[in-house]
Amino acid sequence: MALMLIMPLLAALAVYRVATDLAWEYGPFGLFARMRGWAMTNTPHWVAEGVTCPICWSFWLSLPAGLLISPDAMGLVYWLAIAGAVALAVRATTSE
Repeated sequence: MALMLIMPLLAALAVYRVATDLAWEYGPFGLFARMRGWAMTNTPHWVAEGVTCPICWSFWLSLPAGLLISPDAMGLVYWLAIAGAVALAVRATTSE
């Protein structure tokens, strides 16, 4: 029972970390920065904005996390819950 409560929290923390890394950090060997630079010059405007937004990243990264926790329809609820938790964390830790 305790694991059922901890898994979504751990998933939210993991997604937060990966989403903020992809959106803001330089990354190993500059990989994340180069990926964002490529997207900003070679993709439509809405994609270019999305690659610099950890909330946007978290929406998509939360899908596999939610489905790993629960591979049935409840996984979709976990998907949105994890994405929402990350959005709250991003907004609480930034001054935009």
